[in-house]
Amino acid sequence: MRRALVGLLLVSTFLAISLLAPSAANAEPARIASGWMPYWVTSPSKPQGVNSAVANADLFTDVSPFWYSALVGGPAGVQVKINPNFGNGAANIAWAMGQLKAAGLLVLPAIADGSGKGKMAAALADPAKRAVHVADIVNLVMANGFDGIDLDYEVFAFSDGSSSWAATQPNWTAFIQELGAALHAQGKLLAVTIPPPCSLAGTCSDKTGYWVYNIAGIAPYTDRIRIMAYDYHYNAIGPIAPIGWVRALAQYGAAVAGGPKIQIGVPTYGRAWTKKSAAGKYQLTGSCPSAGTSAYNSLTKMASATDAEIPGLLASAGVAPESIVWDAASAESWVEYDKAVQWTDGSGVGQTCTARRIMWWVGPQAVLARTQLVGELGLSAAAYWTIGGEDPSQWPLIRTYATQLAPAATEVTVTAEPRVTFNTPVNIAATIASGGTPLAGLGVTLQFLKNGSTVWANVASAATAADGTVAFAPVVTEFGQWRIYAPGDGGRAEQASDPVPVEVAAMVTVATPKQKMKIKTKFIMRVVAQPARAKQVVVIQIQRGDGWRTVGKDRTNAKGVAKIAVTSLKQPGEYVYRALAQARSDISEGASASLTITVRK
Repeated sequence: MRRALVGLLLVSTFLAISLLAPSAANAEPARIASGWMPYWVTSPSKPQGVNSAVANADLFTDVSPFWYSALVGGPAGVQVKINPNFGNGAANIAWAMGQLKAAGLLVLPAIADGSGKGKMAAALADPAKRAVHVADIVNLVMANGFDGIDLDYEVFAFSDGSSSWAATQPNWTAFIQELGAALHAQGKLLAVTIPPPCSLAGTCSDKTGYWVYNIAGIAPYTDRIRIMAYDYHYNAIGPIAPIGWVRALAQYGAAVAGGPKIQIGVPTYGRAWTKKSAAGKYQLTGSCPSAGTSAYNSLTKMASATDAEIPGLLASAGVAPESIVWDAASAESWVEYDKAVQWTDGSGVGQTCTARRIMWWVGPQAVLARTQLVGELGLSAAAYWTIGGEDPSQWPLIRTYATQLAPAATEVTVTAEPRVTFNTPVNIAATIASGGTPLAGLGVTLQFLKNGSTVWANVASAATAADGTVAFAPVVTEFGQWRIYAPGDGGRAEQASDPVPVEVAAMVTVATPKQKMKIKTKFIMRVVAQPARAKQVVVIQIQRGDGWRTVGKDRTNAKGVAKIAVTSLKQPGEYVYRALAQARSDISEGASASLTITVRK
């Protein structure tokens, strides 16, 4: 990819590919997009990448801004720092994080390996230095509230040379294992970006393509593996990412790592080259500058353009839309055009030279064709390089496709008693349906979220009846919320019900040695309040008409027991008493059953 990071300029077109109609007019789209935002489009002054991700947040699984570089230095020999070209980087990152998190996006910033030839390989070869590098990355994630990290360590592939790969591969694999474990222990994600694991001929194995990245070996320790499926042609004229080759990369990745872990890289750019004659000379006409001059280079060097720039670039070159060719074999567009450059010769006379250029690019319809591999092969997402450089007209196409992929909704409705006595069952009932049709025989799970916790605990499981109903009666001992989780399947989404809060009232019992006594007799009422809490306030009350009057009060011991002295009334008769445990932060007020005492002369 990051040949594209150095001087990126990229392309797009408007050829039609048919789409299936969405399954429901108002269906939520499936989250099938991911990708990278260059640092130069993630600041308040240049927010294109952030704005694009936020505007299309409903399509994204995650985003990776290119904010960091692994540079030489520190105890590991390499250290992670904000990209040195990202002016005012810390402030820009804070701004961008505010925007992205407010949109509900998972943010996994990318770290590019800028350490230079052999430096990262040497650091990873030393277990102690490798551990320091792991800690450095985990600390970066935790300190900034990131959801994880994306590694884009391309130096192994493009600088170190294939002769080093046999030595580097096991150290790299150990590094990913250690980093993945450390991030997962903190509830964070690890994405790894790798160059193509297959040859240009589409042959795929553990020793083809850039095999040093060991896709099979790192898969168990990663959450996403992003395959850079582009730059098939770079130094020569041709398609950027022929669809057959891209499909082979995606199929191999899915077979080795599992489709849900694979994100297929999709370019949102194009490249232009000057054509050559049969004799290998550039096709230049007019009065042309000498080879090696800046004017000559501007006519002959490969150039790139973002999809966002392409329409204007082609218009300025006088390219008519009908001259654009859609190449069905590669699922890309290309066009030939003339590029004229004015230059001044040594005598100061103005001259004009014209180059015959040819451009290939992956525009909106081609981006869609590659994104459709997500549904075809069961991939995690399409990862766009770049977010912020794309032609905005790609998003309606992707959203229509994503809506068609969206699974059917699952409806889970739950009812429960709002208040229950400590250590007694609570009745919780639910109905599970999809599209209004009850789901019979579906295994669902009752889950509990304790007050103050953030983790839902599984309590019980059961299968729904023929009418889609299910019931649970868990014994309740503490405050919290209850819900029922229904798993999804290939065509239906998983769903948890809205949480239902249930208060827990203290369980209170009261007893006295005698229930018949003379007037004005002092007696002891023994109160037990559960759950046992030392110094729980309990009171004895006597019924008066429709109300209750307190006649005794005390606090419990550590076992939840209090003994309260009460004096019988001076008038004979039958009197109804009860004990009441007052509310605390973790328990609601609870009352005992009533107790009748007979008073005689």
